[in-house]
Amino acid sequence: MPLGWYLAQGLYPLGPSSSDDEEGPCELPDGRIVCGPHGLVTCGKCCTDYSFADLNSKEVDGFAKCDTDDENPRINEQELLRLRKKRGTGQVFPTQFTPPTGSSIMPTELFPSKEISATVTRYIHRNDTGAVLVFTDGACLNNGKPDPKAGWAFVQGPGRADKPALISARLEIKGPWGDESIQSSNRAELRAVIAALRYQNWPGEGFRTITIATDSEYVVEGSTKWAKTWVTNNWKTSVGADVKNKDLWEMLMGEAEKWKDQGLSIQFWRIPREWNEVADEAAKKAASEFEDIDGWTDYLARR
Repeated sequence: MPLGWYLAQGLYPLGPSSSDDEEGPCELPDGRIVCGPHGLVTCGKCCTDYSFADLNSKEVDGFAKCDTDDENPRINEQELLRLRKKRGTGQVFPTQFTPPTGSSIMPTELFPSKEISATVTRYIHRNDTGAVLVFTDGACLNNGKPDPKAGWAFVQGPGRADKPALISARLEIKGPWGDESIQSSNRAELRAVIAALRYQNWPGEGFRTITIATDSEYVVEGSTKWAKTWVTNNWKTSVGADVKNKDLWEMLMGEAEKWKDQGLSIQFWRIPREWNEVADEAAKKAASEFEDIDGWTDYLARR
């Protein structure tokens, strides 16, 4: 449609269309992101969901949700597409990372610290500059008991001055599709992985593979093996029960599908708990000290 039509509706096109709706996302005068044809944040007709953008630039516990330019907090179209929530269909599954045969090498030995810019460091494979490693963990106080409180964390690099580059937060009360969920360690473990995958534009930094280092058997086995059976069995276990945390499993598979389209593959490396102390401590702190978060929240790296 012509620009005048958008302006008459109080809409500001964000750029050339690349979403399912022909006109692409638009921005309202109050900063909200909506679909172009209908002006809706969540539009079933266009199959778009820009609700996460409403959280743009809100401060929580010392860092920003959707952390962008402080003076002009905007999410560009590429980020909008990357952060669209997608239910995975089982087309793509992560794979399991296998360290060198017969080796007990630690992750930071195989993926040593490397500076990729004046302000950014990453854990990058010593023999493959296209492979990056991230540590994730989740924790839940009173897990399985009254008043549980869960938190998650991921370490995306060694950071500066011996201060790891980590992000942590409370587990939301509602899942990605708006359903209320429980606070549990398994959900927190999954949430940490999803947050890490959505935080950065990893291919934009030149990476073709991201390896998630976690001590969670639930995450590693579930994403690389069990989920294949769950999808085939219509999300039922071997005894006919509903698969727990289906919403997060679907979200994780959706991330795998989206990243594959961008040329990025996801691997999981199950590591001993003692190798994951930084992420573990941060997840426990988030569970114990951070306030409740009701709805799904995305966290973006600063551009």
